[in-house]
Amino acid sequence: MPLKIKLQRKGSKNRPFYRVVIQNSTEKLNGAVVDVLGQYDPLKDPSVFTVDSEKTKDWIKKGATPTPRLKILLGKAGITEPVNLDKLVKRKPRAEQKAEAAAEGEKPAEAKADKPAEAKAEEKPKEKAKEKPKEEPKAESKEAPKKEAPKEVKKEEPKPEAQAKETQK
Repeated sequence: MPLKIKLQRKGSKNRPFYRVVIQNSTEKLNGAVVDVLGQYDPLKDPSVFTVDSEKTKDWIKKGATPTPRLKILLGKAGITEPVNLDKLVKRKPRAEQKAEAAAEGEKPAEAKADKPAEAKAEEKPKEKAKEKPKEEPKAESKEAPKKEAPKEVKKEEPKPEAQAKETQK
């Protein structure tokens, strides 16, 4: 039963407010809480982070692990060792992730998840078409006679005899 010290979101839409809680890692996000340690309000200027430092230190000694975001906040509050933010691995923007994946010849998992089901359905036939080897034309089609250009039809010129008869009438 691994315990985590984490931020539990409360508040309304576009107005986040967080409680610092001890929770079993297998619980749902807003599931049962073992203990409430404090609160965090990022919207106030400056942001408010109040935590019972004695309880937090006791839970850490008992084996509860804080989440990465909470480690930063606890370090700033002076409860744990400060985290060097320069050493943290920063997530790259999606455009850069896709470019790197394309360079490596792989499709990123996020790109697959971002596409709607319709787009995925359209891709499958295209992939199948690429996989099939091109068939050579049948021998019969090579031997088939080529269509010749249509012959020019010449208008028949009336014979001189016919002209003479016409003029006699």
